Amino acid sequence: MGALMTNVKVLLDLQEIMSRSRMVETEKQKVPLEVADLKSLFEERETKFLAAKQEFEQLQKEKREKEREIEEERDKVERAKSKLMSIKTNKEYYAMLKEIEGTKRANAAREEELLSILARYEEVEKRLAELSADVEEVGARYRERMVDIEARMAKFDKDISRLQARKTEVAASLDKGLARRFEMIFDRRGGIAIVAARNQSCMGCHMNISPQLFNLLQREDRIHSCPNCNRIIYYEGDPAQQAGG
Repeated sequence: MGALMTNVKVLLDLQEIMSRSRMVETEKQKVPLEVADLKSLFEERETKFLAAKQEFEQLQKEKREKEREIEEERDKVERAKSKLMSIKTNKEYYAMLKEIEGTKRANAAREEELLSILARYEEVEKRLAELSADVEEVGARYRERMVDIEARMAKFDKDISRLQARKTEVAASLDKGLARRFEMIFDRRGGIAIVAARNQSCMGCHMNISPQLFNLLQREDRIHSCPNCNRIIYYEGDPAQQAGG
């Protein structure tokens, strides 16, 4: 095999390796999208849970505060009642009774407020339990998927590393200028940098090439490019003629 065809074979091998590497990279980039919906659902449920938890904690605080106020006012009433027996005048006695009744009415209003808080407290407590179970279920599914995805991503990284090492090994036998040129064309031409020329046509862009260039290709003595798409081209005879010949 001549030097040119050796280079052609190396370039074809390199193209296959780089194409496989690009394919693996593309598949790797798709993986996070597979779990995006589940991640979004988990974050949505978690946000609702945290909002309910915050509301529940606020209600706990209000409940404790209201219970403390009621207890303090009840103690105040009891202390006032105990003083009634020691009061000497009717005026002071009735003033104390009025104060006791006022405290009781205020406390009755507080107890109504407490009942309202308790009703809301029980409602939010129930919703919080449901949201907690929901977050746990969605979170478990999300974590399970992430374990699978991390394993796949690790495999993709391993494959990419292996292909990169193989690419470096194969490209080492090429002239550095040719290797750089090949990679530039590969990037600009959708991962196809070298193609056959057959029946006076470039198999990359399917445009005709001149008879003069086609004749030069058949000499197989140097690298040529397609004038239309700039891909590296090499001569490949008509398969039918080759079979017949």
